[in-house]
Amino acid sequence: MRQITKLSYVTIGLIFFICGIYFNGCTTMESTTGKLAYQQKDYEKAVRELSKGLETDKTDDEGWYMLGYSQVEIGKYDDAQKSFKTCLSISDKFAQNIKFYWAEKYNFGINSFNDGTKSLGKKDSVMADKYFHQSINYFKASTAIIPDSIISYQMIGDAYNYLGKTDSALFVYTSILDKSKSKADAIMIANLFYKAGMRARANEQWDQALDMFQKATEVNYLPKENIYYQASLFNLGYANYQIAAKIAADTSHKKSDYKPNLQKCVDILEPLPKIIQGNKTTLTDTEKSLLTTTYDVLYNAYDGLGMDAKRDEVKKKKEELQK
Repeated sequence: MRQITKLSYVTIGLIFFICGIYFNGCTTMESTTGKLAYQQKDYEKAVRELSKGLETDKTDDEGWYMLGYSQVEIGKYDDAQKSFKTCLSISDKFAQNIKFYWAEKYNFGINSFNDGTKSLGKKDSVMADKYFHQSINYFKASTAIIPDSIISYQMIGDAYNYLGKTDSALFVYTSILDKSKSKADAIMIANLFYKAGMRARANEQWDQALDMFQKATEVNYLPKENIYYQASLFNLGYANYQIAAKIAADTSHKKSDYKPNLQKCVDILEPLPKIIQGNKTTLTDTEKSLLTTTYDVLYNAYDGLGMDAKRDEVKKKKEELQK
C-alpha cells in the first residue's frame, strides 16, 4: 500500500512537473506538442501545433512567443509580427527574449550586408548579390520581431540600393520617413529620385524625368538649401523647357502649343535664384554654376515667350554674377 502511495505521488508530481515546464500550468495537447517541436527546432511543426493550441490557450504568452519565433524561422513574417504583438499584450515576460532575438537577426543582417559590400569591392557581383539578398531576409525578420525598428528598414533600403533596385529602395525609404522625420533620410531619398531623374534626362525621357524630379522636390523634411532639392528644381524647369523645344521643333504637329511648357519652366525656375542665394554673402562654385545655368534657361524661356524685359533683366543678373 505504501508503495502504491509513493508511486501515485511520483506520478502526480511528474504530471505537475511536465505542466510546469510549459508555463504556469497545463496546456492543451497541441500547445504541448508545439512547444516540444519548438525546443527541437522543428519550426514547421511548432507553428502548426501552436496555432491550434493557442486557439484555446489565448493567454499563453510563452506559446505566442514560441509561435512568433517559429514563424520567423520559416519566413512567415507578417504572422510572426502579430504573434509577438499578442505575446507582449499579455505580459512583458518575454520582452527581453524578443529584443535579444531581434538583435540576433539584425546582426546576421549586418554581417551579410558587410560581406556584400566586400564582394563588390572584389568585383564579385554574384556573391554580392547573394549576400545582399541574404541581408534583406535577415532585416525583414528583424522588422517582424520589432516592427518599430527603423534601422532595420533603413538597412533593407540600403541593400536594395546596392542591388540596383532603386524603386524598391525608394519604397522602403519613403515608408519610414514619416517615422524617422530625419533630414538625412530625406536627403538620401531625394538623391535617389534625383539620380533616377538624371538617368531619364540622359535618355531624353522627359516625362519620366519630370516625374522623378517632381518627387525629389516633394520629399518631406528635405531642406530647400540642399543641393538635391535645388538641382531637382532646376531640372524640373529644364525638362519642361526641353519638352517645349521638342514641341516647337515638331513640324508634324503644327497645332501643338509649346508655350504652356515654357511657362511652366519659368514658373518653376523664377524662385530658384533666391533659394540658391538665400542670405549668403558668397556662393560655392557649385551654387554659382547652378545659378548661371538657371539664368541661361530663363533667358531662353523668356525670349520664347516674348517677355523681353525679363529676358534682359536676367541677362544683366548673369553678367553681375560673373564679375
